[in-house]
Amino acid sequence: MSCCGKKDFDSSSFDHCLCDVVKAVKHIQDAGTDDYCDDCPTSCFTKPLGGLGSPTAFNTRVINLLTKTGDAFKVHKPMCEKTDSPSYDPPYFTCFRVEKIIGDCCVMLRAVFKDGYTWKSTGLCVTVDIRSFAGIICVADAFVDLCPYD
Repeated sequence: MSCCGKKDFDSSSFDHCLCDVVKAVKHIQDAGTDDYCDDCPTSCFTKPLGGLGSPTAFNTRVINLLTKTGDAFKVHKPMCEKTDSPSYDPPYFTCFRVEKIIGDCCVMLRAVFKDGYTWKSTGLCVTVDIRSFAGIICVADAFVDLCPYD
């Protein structure tokens, strides 16, 4: 059962819990195409995948997560080596692709980024409890080469 009490994906009965929204994004990614029209062009529930962008092949609904303080959730590739530069600030990522749903509200996210007009994936994945966040923004539907780009 999900954190909002729903057993299965059913877009007509969402309680608008982030657990269910992320499950809907994953379901839409997995479903491919589907005829559906929605009045809100940036809704996370917009179907089919590709509904948030121009017509092309899509495999990802890019999302941002908002922390409970309203800040964008960000991750960076951990540095395991000592750096001599006190001003070194590793690059961080705020855009993600839902990779896997684990249990009710655990989600594996893959960091993605935009390079010009192309979305690229990273080898950086993070598993989070989606209940720890206050909001989600669906950024775009995109084709992301899922072979990691570092």
